[in-house]
Amino acid sequence: MFCKRLVLAVLILGITFPLPAAMVSFLVIEEGLKPGSDSGNYSAVWEDGLMGVFFDAGHIVSNSPILRVDQLSEAEFPSEARFDFIDAADGGADYFILAVLDYNTQERLVKPKSVFIKIFTIESRQLVFEGQFPAGNGVNLQDEYSRVKDVGKIIASQIKDN
Repeated sequence: MFCKRLVLAVLILGITFPLPAAMVSFLVIEEGLKPGSDSGNYSAVWEDGLMGVFFDAGHIVSNSPILRVDQLSEAEFPSEARFDFIDAADGGADYFILAVLDYNTQERLVKPKSVFIKIFTIESRQLVFEGQFPAGNGVNLQDEYSRVKDVGKIIASQIKDN
């Protein structure tokens, strides 16, 4: 009987005091790849890893399709991401995260050499965080995924729950 009351109390408190969660939208951009070249699934690993960390932290996550550009515009908020930002805003997102993978095409095996991450608020388009991290250093894609999750924990700590 006591257990039933305890469960009922937890359910009522859960409904009355919902856990705060931010809605976060991701856009992964591949920069420096030649048209038709294979990214070796690194972009998908980064997208999945980052989204997984945010989801595990209790956030609501969404994404746009991976975008490929020769070279991203130099603006603080790149014009190439404008459509995806508007789409995230229309979907109710609180934050927009750009993850730009800079690919090294000089080597035979195409791998990203770094990832540059920017976090923007949707409401004011204010830059909340930016940082550059090494990428493509994993022994294989599973190792890379583990490294992505470490980076994801760093950037997830920058999000304030609403």
